[in-house]
Amino acid sequence: MNRHLFSRRRVVGALSAAGAIAALTPASVQAQEATIRIVYNTLKTHPIGQFFETLAQEIEKNTATTSVRLKTRTFPNGQLFADMQIPDAVSTGTIEIGQVTLALANSPDAVASQIGMLPLLWNSWEALWYAEDHDDAWRSVFQALLNKLGMQLLGFTPFGVFEFYANRPVKLPANFKGLRLRGVGVELSNFIRELGASPVTMSAHEMYQATQRGTIDGFITGPSSVYDKKLYEVVKYSTAASFLFGTNPAAANLQWWSGLPKDVQAAITKAAVVAQQKARAQVKAVDQHAIEQIAKLGVTIQTLTPAEHELWVKAAKPVHDKYLNRAGNDGRKLLAIAQEANAKFPVR
Repeated sequence: MNRHLFSRRRVVGALSAAGAIAALTPASVQAQEATIRIVYNTLKTHPIGQFFETLAQEIEKNTATTSVRLKTRTFPNGQLFADMQIPDAVSTGTIEIGQVTLALANSPDAVASQIGMLPLLWNSWEALWYAEDHDDAWRSVFQALLNKLGMQLLGFTPFGVFEFYANRPVKLPANFKGLRLRGVGVELSNFIRELGASPVTMSAHEMYQATQRGTIDGFITGPSSVYDKKLYEVVKYSTAASFLFGTNPAAANLQWWSGLPKDVQAAITKAAVVAQQKARAQVKAVDQHAIEQIAKLGVTIQTLTPAEHELWVKAAKPVHDKYLNRAGNDGRKLLAIAQEANAKFPVR
């Protein structure tokens, strides 16, 4: 099969525009010292940014005395590649480490891993983190997929809670009929269709202009993204249903990773644990701060009653059913893990 499930042409185009960066070659593990590139698609202050900036610092600290000393260069907020380009850049070895949005993978091999994009799946961050940390079966499904794509799983990066944002009231499922909304991946696009709206695929960096011009009526993303990218200027309404507790894998190019000495691999693995802990410790506060700020800037946050929340649960059920029909044994295994984690952390 073709393991590159993302847009390689986008990567090539970005490299042509990147000038001197394009001339860099993958770090040689034969050298006593090597420089690696770490790429992600948020601001440094975002939890994902904090993950990768901490990862870079910890890698340099941890490899100061290993057989290969690694120096890091980080490229935040689409400086080198947009969100739709980063996975192919990691997969092909154009960069060593990056944020991988698996929701953008479109292949039978990627179906099970799309569980993270099922709306209204999790009770809380704690339930999600329990699944990621305490069940080897959960991690193994993501690792197996990334291996097929030429990548090595390093950890999970919390993006934030996803909500719908639009230029008109979108409190209940019935409010979405006829809207054009930027979606992320198969499952959320299916959800948008179930609501009677039309999903539109585009990079996160295109959302502002597309909404401003009326190409789309809104999108689903996190409040920190709305605040950081000034999307509050083009949307005025938000749901408050906690549709997703968004998380993305952090991954390394598999060929590069496999060529590293064992002590360097261990140093990077240790760095990723620290980075993951730091990002998780910040994500709730970052989301809350962003919600407060965009509310002050004119976005109406539409909270739900328990009965209204149940309307959303009912609207999401067909998406869960379709996922199970497509995801096979791995999907059923992951859903069972999610249900077990939710039972341990029942409070939404």
